[in-house]
Amino acid sequence: MKNTVLVKQNWNWMWSDDMELTVGKFATAVNTTIRTLRYYEKIGLLVPEKKNDSNQKIYARDELKKFYNIQLLKSMGWPLNEIKQMLEETAYSFREMVDMQEAVLLDQRNKINSSLAMMTRIKKVIHETGDLTNEDMMLLMNAIRLEEDQRTILKHYFSSNTVEQIMPKTKQQQIAFDRLNRRLLLFFQEAIHNELGPDSQEVQRELKELLAMVPASINELFNSEMGSEKQSEMFKALLPTDMVEFFAEALQVLYNSPYEEKED
Repeated sequence: MKNTVLVKQNWNWMWSDDMELTVGKFATAVNTTIRTLRYYEKIGLLVPEKKNDSNQKIYARDELKKFYNIQLLKSMGWPLNEIKQMLEETAYSFREMVDMQEAVLLDQRNKINSSLAMMTRIKKVIHETGDLTNEDMMLLMNAIRLEEDQRTILKHYFSSNTVEQIMPKTKQQQIAFDRLNRRLLLFFQEAIHNELGPDSQEVQRELKELLAMVPASINELFNSEMGSEKQSEMFKALLPTDMVEFFAEALQVLYNSPYEEKED
Protein backbone atom coordinates (compact mmCIF):
# COMPACT_ATOMS: atom_id res chain seq x y z
CA MET A 1 0.00 0.00 0.00
CA LYS A 2 2.87 2.31 0.84
CA ASN A 3 4.51 1.66 -2.52
CA THR A 4 1.24 2.29 -4.34
CA VAL A 5 0.86 5.71 -2.69
CA LEU A 6 4.49 6.51 -3.50
CA VAL A 7 3.99 5.56 -7.14
CA LYS A 8 0.95 7.85 -7.39
CA GLN A 9 2.86 10.69 -5.79
CA ASN A 10 5.85 10.19 -8.04
CA TRP A 11 3.63 9.82 -11.11
CA ASN A 12 2.56 13.42 -10.66
CA TRP A 13 6.18 14.45 -10.33
CA MET A 14 7.08 12.54 -13.50
CA TRP A 15 4.95 14.83 -15.62
CA SER A 16 6.36 18.03 -14.20
CA ASP A 17 9.38 19.84 -15.64
CA ASP A 18 11.01 20.11 -12.21
CA MET A 19 10.82 16.39 -11.43
CA GLU A 20 13.64 15.42 -9.08
CA LEU A 21 13.70 11.95 -7.53
CA THR A 22 16.37 10.05 -5.65
CA VAL A 23 17.33 6.64 -6.96
CA GLY A 24 14.97 4.76 -4.63
CA LYS A 25 11.93 6.86 -5.43
CA PHE A 26 12.73 6.85 -9.15
CA ALA A 27 13.08 3.05 -9.12
CA THR A 28 9.66 2.72 -7.50
CA ALA A 29 8.08 5.23 -9.85
CA VAL A 30 9.25 3.47 -13.03
CA ASN A 31 8.78 -0.05 -11.62
CA THR A 32 12.41 -1.12 -11.67
CA THR A 33 15.05 -1.82 -9.02
CA ILE A 34 17.78 0.27 -7.47
CA ARG A 35 20.22 -2.45 -8.52
CA THR A 36 19.20 -2.01 -12.17
CA LEU A 37 19.64 1.75 -12.03
CA ARG A 38 23.02 1.38 -10.34
CA TYR A 39 24.11 -0.99 -13.11
CA TYR A 40 22.90 1.38 -15.82
CA GLU A 41 24.92 4.13 -14.16
CA LYS A 42 27.99 1.90 -13.87
CA ILE A 43 28.07 1.11 -17.60
CA GLY A 44 27.34 4.70 -18.53
CA LEU A 45 23.90 3.99 -19.93
CA LEU A 46 21.83 6.17 -17.59
CA VAL A 47 23.84 8.56 -15.44
CA PRO A 48 22.03 11.20 -13.32
CA GLU A 49 23.55 14.61 -13.98
CA LYS A 50 22.19 16.51 -10.98
CA LYS A 51 22.48 16.28 -7.20
CA ASN A 52 20.18 17.61 -4.50
CA ASP A 53 21.12 19.67 -1.47
CA SER A 54 22.05 16.49 0.37
CA ASN A 55 24.53 15.64 -2.39
CA GLN A 56 22.37 12.74 -3.55
CA LYS A 57 22.15 11.99 -7.24
CA ILE A 58 18.69 12.76 -8.56
CA TYR A 59 16.76 11.65 -11.60
CA ALA A 60 15.09 14.44 -13.54
CA ARG A 61 12.84 14.59 -16.61
CA ASP A 62 15.72 13.90 -19.02
CA GLU A 63 16.64 10.68 -17.19
CA LEU A 64 12.99 9.65 -17.24
CA LYS A 65 12.76 10.00 -21.01
CA LYS A 66 16.04 8.17 -21.48
CA PHE A 67 14.95 5.37 -19.15
CA TYR A 68 11.79 4.74 -21.16
CA ASN A 69 13.78 4.82 -24.41
CA ILE A 70 16.10 2.19 -22.93
CA GLN A 71 13.15 0.01 -21.93
CA LEU A 72 11.63 0.41 -25.39
CA LEU A 73 14.80 -0.72 -27.12
CA LYS A 74 15.24 -3.59 -24.64
CA SER A 75 11.71 -4.78 -25.39
CA MET A 76 12.67 -4.94 -29.07
CA GLY A 77 15.57 -7.24 -28.30
CA TRP A 78 18.60 -4.96 -28.39
CA PRO A 79 21.39 -5.66 -25.87
CA LEU A 80 22.42 -2.88 -23.50
CA ASN A 81 25.79 -2.23 -25.14
CA GLU A 82 24.10 -1.54 -28.48
CA ILE A 83 21.43 0.60 -26.81
CA LYS A 84 24.15 2.71 -25.22
CA GLN A 85 25.81 3.22 -28.60
CA MET A 86 22.53 4.08 -30.28
CA LEU A 87 21.58 6.67 -27.67
CA GLU A 88 25.03 8.27 -27.86
CA GLU A 89 24.97 8.60 -31.64
CA THR A 90 22.61 11.40 -32.51
CA ALA A 91 22.90 10.68 -36.24
CA TYR A 92 21.63 7.08 -36.15
CA SER A 93 18.49 6.22 -38.10
CA PHE A 94 15.91 4.66 -35.81
CA ARG A 95 13.93 3.55 -38.87
CA GLU A 96 16.90 1.55 -40.16
CA MET A 97 17.48 0.05 -36.73
CA VAL A 98 13.83 -0.98 -36.51
CA ASP A 99 14.06 -2.70 -39.89
CA MET A 100 17.23 -4.53 -38.85
CA GLN A 101 15.82 -5.61 -35.52
CA GLU A 102 12.59 -6.76 -37.15
CA ALA A 103 14.62 -9.13 -39.31
CA VAL A 104 16.44 -10.45 -36.24
CA LEU A 105 13.22 -10.99 -34.30
CA LEU A 106 11.52 -12.69 -37.25
CA ASP A 107 14.46 -15.08 -37.51
CA GLN A 108 14.23 -15.79 -33.78
CA ARG A 109 10.50 -16.37 -34.10
CA ASN A 110 11.05 -18.83 -36.95
CA LYS A 111 13.58 -20.73 -34.84
CA ILE A 112 11.18 -20.80 -31.88
CA ASN A 113 8.33 -22.00 -34.10
CA SER A 114 10.59 -24.73 -35.51
CA SER A 115 11.53 -25.85 -32.01
CA LEU A 116 7.90 -25.92 -30.92
CA ALA A 117 6.94 -27.93 -34.03
CA MET A 118 9.76 -30.39 -33.29
CA MET A 119 8.50 -30.81 -29.71
CA THR A 120 4.97 -31.43 -30.95
CA ARG A 121 6.20 -34.12 -33.32
CA ILE A 122 8.33 -35.90 -30.73
CA LYS A 123 5.45 -35.86 -28.24
CA LYS A 124 3.28 -37.47 -30.93
CA VAL A 125 5.86 -40.26 -31.29
CA ILE A 126 5.95 -40.76 -27.52
CA HIS A 127 2.14 -40.87 -27.39
CA GLU A 128 2.04 -43.58 -30.08
CA THR A 129 5.03 -45.72 -29.09
CA GLY A 130 5.51 -45.11 -25.40
CA ASP A 131 8.24 -43.30 -23.53
CA LEU A 132 11.68 -42.97 -25.11
CA THR A 133 15.12 -43.13 -23.56
CA ASN A 134 17.00 -39.85 -23.44
CA GLU A 135 19.34 -41.07 -26.17
CA ASP A 136 16.53 -42.16 -28.49
CA MET A 137 14.66 -38.90 -27.96
CA MET A 138 17.76 -36.87 -28.80
CA LEU A 139 18.40 -38.95 -31.91
CA LEU A 140 14.86 -38.55 -33.20
CA MET A 141 14.75 -34.86 -32.38
CA ASN A 142 18.03 -34.34 -34.22
CA ALA A 143 16.61 -36.20 -37.20
CA ILE A 144 13.71 -33.72 -37.21
CA ARG A 145 15.95 -30.72 -36.63
CA LEU A 146 18.27 -31.66 -39.51
CA GLU A 147 15.60 -32.37 -42.11
CA GLU A 148 16.52 -29.35 -44.21
CA ASP A 149 20.17 -30.43 -44.19
CA GLN A 150 19.08 -33.91 -45.25
CA ARG A 151 17.04 -32.41 -48.05
CA THR A 152 20.09 -30.48 -49.29
CA ILE A 153 22.30 -33.58 -49.28
CA LEU A 154 19.74 -35.68 -51.14
CA LYS A 155 19.33 -33.03 -53.84
CA HIS A 156 22.94 -33.62 -54.83
CA TYR A 157 22.08 -37.16 -55.89
CA PHE A 158 18.39 -37.34 -56.78
CA SER A 159 15.78 -35.38 -58.64
CA SER A 160 13.86 -32.69 -56.80
CA ASN A 161 10.67 -34.72 -57.26
CA THR A 162 12.21 -37.75 -55.53
CA VAL A 163 13.57 -35.64 -52.69
CA GLU A 164 10.15 -34.06 -52.16
CA GLN A 165 8.65 -37.56 -51.97
CA ILE A 166 11.18 -38.70 -49.39
CA MET A 167 11.33 -35.67 -47.12
CA PRO A 168 8.13 -34.70 -45.29
CA LYS A 169 6.32 -31.42 -45.85
CA THR A 170 2.74 -31.82 -44.65
CA LYS A 171 1.82 -32.83 -41.11
CA GLN A 172 0.63 -36.23 -42.32
CA GLN A 173 3.93 -36.82 -44.10
CA GLN A 174 5.84 -35.72 -41.01
CA ILE A 175 3.92 -38.14 -38.80
CA ALA A 176 4.59 -41.01 -41.22
CA PHE A 177 8.26 -40.03 -41.47
CA ASP A 178 8.64 -39.88 -37.68
CA ARG A 179 7.02 -43.31 -37.33
CA LEU A 180 9.43 -44.71 -39.90
CA ASN A 181 12.43 -43.15 -38.17
CA ARG A 182 11.28 -44.54 -34.82
CA ARG A 183 10.79 -48.00 -36.30
CA LEU A 184 14.17 -47.90 -38.05
CA LEU A 185 15.88 -46.80 -34.87
CA LEU A 186 14.26 -49.53 -32.79
CA PHE A 187 14.89 -52.17 -35.46
CA PHE A 188 18.61 -51.50 -35.79
CA GLN A 189 19.09 -51.13 -32.05
CA GLU A 190 17.50 -54.53 -31.42
CA ALA A 191 19.36 -56.17 -34.31
CA ILE A 192 22.73 -54.93 -33.10
CA HIS A 193 21.90 -55.75 -29.47
CA ASN A 194 20.84 -59.30 -30.41
CA GLU A 195 23.99 -59.66 -32.52
CA LEU A 196 22.06 -60.32 -35.71
CA GLY A 197 24.12 -60.00 -38.87
CA PRO A 198 23.12 -57.58 -41.64
CA ASP A 199 22.58 -60.61 -43.87
CA SER A 200 20.34 -62.51 -41.43
CA GLN A 201 16.83 -63.42 -42.57
CA GLU A 202 15.25 -61.41 -39.75
CA VAL A 203 17.14 -58.26 -40.68
CA GLN A 204 16.56 -58.65 -44.40
CA ARG A 205 12.85 -59.33 -43.98
CA GLU A 206 12.30 -56.30 -41.71
CA LEU A 207 14.49 -54.06 -43.88
CA LYS A 208 12.53 -54.94 -47.00
CA GLU A 209 9.27 -54.14 -45.21
CA LEU A 210 10.60 -50.83 -43.92
CA LEU A 211 11.92 -49.73 -47.30
CA ALA A 212 8.54 -50.48 -48.83
CA MET A 213 7.22 -47.66 -46.64
CA VAL A 214 9.56 -45.09 -48.19
CA PRO A 215 7.45 -42.94 -50.55
CA ALA A 216 9.90 -42.96 -53.47
CA SER A 217 11.31 -45.20 -56.18
CA ILE A 218 13.70 -47.64 -54.52
CA ASN A 219 15.33 -48.30 -57.89
CA GLU A 220 16.20 -44.62 -58.22
CA LEU A 221 17.40 -44.41 -54.65
CA PHE A 222 19.68 -47.43 -54.54
CA ASN A 223 20.47 -48.34 -58.16
CA SER A 224 21.80 -44.87 -58.94
CA GLU A 225 25.41 -44.37 -59.98
CA MET A 226 26.59 -43.28 -56.55
CA GLY A 227 29.88 -44.49 -55.15
CA SER A 228 30.08 -46.05 -51.71
CA GLU A 229 31.35 -42.78 -50.25
CA LYS A 230 28.31 -40.87 -51.55
CA GLN A 231 26.00 -43.59 -50.30
CA SER A 232 27.54 -43.33 -46.85
CA GLU A 233 26.94 -39.58 -46.86
CA MET A 234 23.28 -40.12 -47.77
CA PHE A 235 22.83 -42.73 -45.04
CA LYS A 236 24.29 -40.32 -42.50
CA ALA A 237 21.60 -37.88 -43.49
CA LEU A 238 18.89 -40.42 -42.75
CA LEU A 239 20.14 -42.38 -39.73
CA PRO A 240 22.17 -41.93 -36.54
CA THR A 241 25.87 -42.24 -37.29
CA ASP A 242 26.49 -45.38 -35.23
CA MET A 243 23.97 -47.32 -37.34
CA VAL A 244 25.17 -46.21 -40.75
CA GLU A 245 27.57 -49.10 -41.37
CA PHE A 246 25.03 -51.73 -40.33
CA PHE A 247 22.36 -50.19 -42.55
CA ALA A 248 24.73 -49.84 -45.53
CA GLU A 249 25.83 -53.48 -45.31
CA ALA A 250 22.26 -54.71 -44.92
CA LEU A 251 21.25 -52.73 -48.02
CA GLN A 252 24.10 -54.18 -50.01
CA VAL A 253 22.91 -57.66 -49.12
CA LEU A 254 19.29 -56.81 -49.93
CA TYR A 255 19.91 -55.28 -53.36
CA ASN A 256 22.62 -57.71 -54.45
CA SER A 257 20.78 -60.89 -53.51
CA PRO A 258 19.71 -63.22 -56.36
CA TYR A 259 16.20 -63.26 -54.94
CA GLU A 260 15.86 -59.51 -55.30
CA GLU A 261 17.20 -59.61 -58.87
CA LYS A 262 14.54 -62.14 -59.81
CA GLU A 263 11.82 -59.96 -58.38
CA ASP A 264 13.07 -56.90 -60.33
